[in-house]
Amino acid sequence: MASLPCFAAPVPFNATAVRSGPVTLTQAPDSVTVQWNDDRGRPWRAEFSLEPTRALITTIGLVGREPVLRDAAPFYDGDFGKRRGGWDEFFDQPAAADEGIRHFGAHLRLTSARAQTAGGRLDLIFDSFEMGPFHGSMVFTFYPGSRLLQQRATVTTQEPDVAYYYNAGMTLREPTRAGDVMDTQVSYYDTAGAFQTIRATGPERTPLKVRYRALTIRTPGGSVTAFPAPHQYFMPRDFTSNMGFTWDFAWRGIAGIGMRQWPDDNSFFYPWMNAPLGTEQQLSAFFLLDDRDPKTALDDALRYTHRDRFPQLQGFETLAAHWHPDFTVQAMENGPDWAPPFKPVLKQMGVDSMMIFDFHLEGHPDSLEPVRLQELAALQKSSQSQSDSGFLIVPGEEADVWLGGHYGLIFPKPVYWFKQRPPGTPLRASDPTYGTVWHIGSPEDMLEMIRSEGGYVYQTHPRTKDSKGFPDKIRETAWFRDPHYFGAGWKALPADLSSPRLGERAFKVIDDISNWGLRKLLIAEVDVFQIDSTHELYGHMNVNYLRLPKLPDFDHYGDVLKAMVAGDSFMTTGEILLREMKLTAAVGDKIAAKAKVAWTFPLRMAEIIWGNGTQTQRQIIPLEDTHEFGTASFDWTADAPNWKWARLAVWDVAGNGAFTQPVWR
Repeated sequence: MASLPCFAAPVPFNATAVRSGPVTLTQAPDSVTVQWNDDRGRPWRAEFSLEPTRALITTIGLVGREPVLRDAAPFYDGDFGKRRGGWDEFFDQPAAADEGIRHFGAHLRLTSARAQTAGGRLDLIFDSFEMGPFHGSMVFTFYPGSRLLQQRATVTTQEPDVAYYYNAGMTLREPTRAGDVMDTQVSYYDTAGAFQTIRATGPERTPLKVRYRALTIRTPGGSVTAFPAPHQYFMPRDFTSNMGFTWDFAWRGIAGIGMRQWPDDNSFFYPWMNAPLGTEQQLSAFFLLDDRDPKTALDDALRYTHRDRFPQLQGFETLAAHWHPDFTVQAMENGPDWAPPFKPVLKQMGVDSMMIFDFHLEGHPDSLEPVRLQELAALQKSSQSQSDSGFLIVPGEEADVWLGGHYGLIFPKPVYWFKQRPPGTPLRASDPTYGTVWHIGSPEDMLEMIRSEGGYVYQTHPRTKDSKGFPDKIRETAWFRDPHYFGAGWKALPADLSSPRLGERAFKVIDDISNWGLRKLLIAEVDVFQIDSTHELYGHMNVNYLRLPKLPDFDHYGDVLKAMVAGDSFMTTGEILLREMKLTAAVGDKIAAKAKVAWTFPLRMAEIIWGNGTQTQRQIIPLEDTHEFGTASFDWTADAPNWKWARLAVWDVAGNGAFTQPVWR
């Protein structure tokens, strides 16, 4: 990103919003300097230039040592298109719209600068940032007790219906030898998990397919690792193929590393990110500074996502819901010795159980012939054969008949059914091979089967995809109000970087349902198709931590379903864990919240959300004094007149979160 001069003199700097704290600021006529201590108590120093003609970042490094960064500058560019179908629309592809794509590089036209403290943190803010229809500021946040540097463009647009994505990173001066030859090295883990170091060459920003979304550059003073917000940066997709989301270059004394997106993935739907008119979008990139070698530095950065693994938590088992891996038809074709590629991926990620919704785009789900029953039987057999003491497959379907929209349908045992009921066909019949076989011809038939067989239903991707308008359209129906219809799915869809949260759409759904007076739950769902070990899956992941004494075997997978609908669980993107959580009524129409929280990134806030049967309200609890990699017990209260239900959520500075189910007064 170019820093273009507006005038030769240093720009004005305002430090009136800076308070005394662990991150300090000093000002010179042409620069500002930030100083703070890292996780080992060592002093770091960052100097920024106020002269528009110079590199914005003069140096960053340990005090008294060779700087880790020298003559560095933020880099941004992005593509812009038109959102069609509303902000919650998934079935969109801006790259294919008639309006086309506009590409813009970013410019920082330095006109002024200021600083502010928030808790123990310090923000340096530089005006003015421009990238096409985006206008705003460039912000750097320093965290006490950390070597983590957050860079973000804080921008707004006055154009309507903007869909976009952005690429980000940092450029820096690197040594050269005769002929401007550079020996700059970048390091990463490849998609097979092997550590690699290569020489960065050429002026082009070369994409790299890496594991963990992180890339480290070697500098004279140490190493710098660049990585995005692990989930927030990744727009919702049906497929998680790794297209190369990092980049590097080295040319004529300037090198760079960063993260990138792509205009499409050769699928029908690729909705990009939302930028509603007037909203303040936060375009983040993270850099971990280190005075050590690249492998040590990179491994240190991977701690923020537990190396893309959901940690074990005593008393809980993890469930990842809503997968379409075309499992059954492949198992039928390949035989009993076939190992599905998703199994080792999810086991390595710390997923204890997965809920498969098969026959979505494959098989014969609508058939009235015996093949339908054969495939249902094969789903059960294949799920059992691939389950073991440390990994459980829960078989289910995402149905699309009779109840409205799409919904997950799960039974605690084999159930055989057809989606249609021809004239004269009984609702249930006895089959010598499969036992009871159901023919469903109405919502009432479906509800009777679900009740009789002990099944469970939840609305998948509510208010978007093929559930657009649901569950609102069925809120008064007998089947939606039935306890077997236990809730709705949560997923980070759509992507809107003006929110400190992920998945606002689904939160609005469960809050509305709760205000309708219905005691329903959320279930975190992934909703992607076939995966393998080369994919960028973690960016799209979430899990449910269910309170269970142990993982049941396949014959008792119904215990997972019982725990799921009991509501004694929390959902998370993985970086924040709610080891203990409790919401209760307190004296004086208050809500009391107790939580024992563990986290990696510094926390941003907690929130107590409640409703009175008509409106949803929330109390934000700032957590800007927390440091990275912490564990703490919290007690919070909220004044909540006439509250009827409440839930709790905790969010960090990268948009990662953990949140509870609603509880009722």
